[in-house]
Amino acid sequence: MKTIPDALFGIIGYPVSHSISPAMQNAAFKYCKLNYLYLTVAAKPEDLQNVIASMRPLNIRGLNVTIPHKIEVIKYIDVLDPAAKKIGAVNTIVNENGALKGYNTDFGGFVRLLEHNRIAPAKHRFALLGAGGSAHAIALAICTLGGRLTVLARQEEKAKDLASKMCLRFNGKAQGLELNDTNLEEVLAETDIIVNCTPVGMGNLAGQSLVPARFLRPDLTVIDAIYNPCKTRLLKEAENKGAKIINGLEMLVWQGAMSFEIWTSQKAPFRVMMKEAELALDENEK
Repeated sequence: MKTIPDALFGIIGYPVSHSISPAMQNAAFKYCKLNYLYLTVAAKPEDLQNVIASMRPLNIRGLNVTIPHKIEVIKYIDVLDPAAKKIGAVNTIVNENGALKGYNTDFGGFVRLLEHNRIAPAKHRFALLGAGGSAHAIALAICTLGGRLTVLARQEEKAKDLASKMCLRFNGKAQGLELNDTNLEEVLAETDIIVNCTPVGMGNLAGQSLVPARFLRPDLTVIDAIYNPCKTRLLKEAENKGAKIINGLEMLVWQGAMSFEIWTSQKAPFRVMMKEAELALDENEK
């Protein structure tokens, strides 16, 4: 006979059916002998306010937040952790006796990914594709660690806004441009590392890439925050050019481990979470 969970958790986004976070977090709960349950919650932008408000009456202890809600969700949260406030995006919410507190663990997840791959941002020039919630956290990580940054987004004003925020904090080491082939070609000629923070390459946009293959070169490192599929078109084409490629799985697991620790006040079983994430990803790609 199954027991009723002591607490509910979940991930909210749209689309969200591809997420492997439930497999990863439920494995961590089981390993730590916590009677908790983690679910997916699909919510279109127009449903966001109601879904977040439901955390109180349904006694949902915590949520992860993914595309496209990481910035918009701030409107419906009572208190922001200082790091989330600085980044301007939230990917983790805690319900503390009815008070909703927002955190951002994407920043730490990306820093861990850089460390593991022995990338010292201060030595590199980055091209960041996108200006959404994940891009805010990753831009802050890059600039905090001394990297030079160009943000490219289809909405030029969003790229410039994110870059200007970084310039105010980091002495003008960032610029924002419209994401188009002309700007891409010019920027990538002077870039060491490309980071894709858009959903292009997953879900309904699978098989697409924002970067024409002719702009890729062997001396580039290409990081895609997407983890499902394991190799997006961008990564496949970069690999074919001889570039170093990194997908978003490691960042996902690190940020998930940090969310787990915020929710439970226990050390996250990172290896258990990584193994389960890899298994879930393999199963999704069959």
